[in-house]
Amino acid sequence: MAYLAETKGVSRRTGQRTVQQAYALIREDIDKANVQRSDLVAQAIHLLMESARLGLSQNNPGAVVGAVAQLDKLCGLSPARH
Repeated sequence: MAYLAETKGVSRRTGQRTVQQAYALIREDIDKANVQRSDLVAQAIHLLMESARLGLSQNNPGAVVGAVAQLDKLCGLSPARH
């Protein structure tokens, strides 16, 4: 969203709407392709683990933390919060 706002000169809200529309199109394409959810989750897990590994190899703790945080959201790794 910030990238669109900075590079295309649109408001942050317009950038947010554009990103939301793009996500909707991606979801629609996935639904039309009849891709199994488990396949997508497996690919996402693999990508996030590779991102964390690359972040470690490049001494980039922010990338590692970001990848692990997304893995946590995707897989529910943290204990349940009450």
